[in-house]
Amino acid sequence: MLGRSKNLIIQVIDFFYFPVFHRYISVQTFRYAACGGGNAVFNLLMFYVGNNYIFTEEVIAVGAFSMTRYIAAFVFALLFSFPVGFVLNKFVVFQQSHLKGRVQLFRYAMITIFSVVANYGLLHFFAGYCGFWATPSQALTTVILSITSYFAQMYFSFRTKKTNISVN
Repeated sequence: MLGRSKNLIIQVIDFFYFPVFHRYISVQTFRYAACGGGNAVFNLLMFYVGNNYIFTEEVIAVGAFSMTRYIAAFVFALLFSFPVGFVLNKFVVFQQSHLKGRVQLFRYAMITIFSVVANYGLLHFFAGYCGFWATPSQALTTVILSITSYFAQMYFSFRTKKTNISVN
């Protein structure tokens, strides 16, 4: 089932890649943008569901911890978008990686945690310190972190072996 789903996703993405974008960016970069964009929309949808239908109180108590409704919705959405993002990156975008799945998952989690913390910091920097509006600040933060994450995933989480080519 995973193989058929993977192939269908790749076919749909590549359908849009080859007519226009193949001249400008690599197929891997396009697949990363398509999978990441799709997962971002999925995350936003899950956030909306969590914030509007699941967490109805303003403060949510979880054991000894409490959090605001929107933070609970953020965590809820991340519980869904994290595994979807990992699977898309592993099986659609970075298929050539030689690393074991558990290593990829651990590294992917580290980069996700970094991105969450960096998103928080950059948003506060742009909106709070620089005085930019919140939505453009988040958009700029998303662009910065998307580019950073792409290279981190390519060279760290889903790294491939370098091949030695000898020239005679």
